[in-house]
Amino acid sequence: MMMKRLMLAGSLVTSIVIALSYGTARAEVRSPIGDWLTGQGGAVVRISPCSNGAGLCGRIVGLMLDAGVPEPADYRGRPQCGFELIRPSEQQGELWRGGIVDPRNGDRYHAEFHVTRMGELALRGYIGLPIFGQTQHWLRYQGRVPRSCRINQAQMAQSVLPDQVNADQRD
Repeated sequence: MMMKRLMLAGSLVTSIVIALSYGTARAEVRSPIGDWLTGQGGAVVRISPCSNGAGLCGRIVGLMLDAGVPEPADYRGRPQCGFELIRPSEQQGELWRGGIVDPRNGDRYHAEFHVTRMGELALRGYIGLPIFGQTQHWLRYQGRVPRSCRINQAQMAQSVLPDQVNADQRD
């Protein structure tokens, strides 16, 4: 009788541990922190905690530039490298909400983003309501970003995971 109780208790504990670990794994949110190749492939944006600790921000850390081409300037006339593109974003479940600024002209938009099942960053910029916006899918950038901020096409191609390039499913 005592042996049956011990076996039953052991089975119960094992079931609880499995259920809890399954729930934890399913509840795990994919983090957008890291380097991302933008939708058009012209820049690498590093998403990290904001310097003031208020959510996540994203700065341009790499630009695809051919040799001899000068670094483009932002709308204020400053180099685009280091420009804070994604303004403080707060997490709401798997979604992050904040703002985004076009470095070319300073236009500001609301933004929301999340990491899809395929590992892409789905970033939607919009005016007013999300329905009035556009979504870009960014790929995680695996390469090294040089201090010069200059990245050539070969570096870009080698630094994106092959399964991301061939992804045909998106959230």
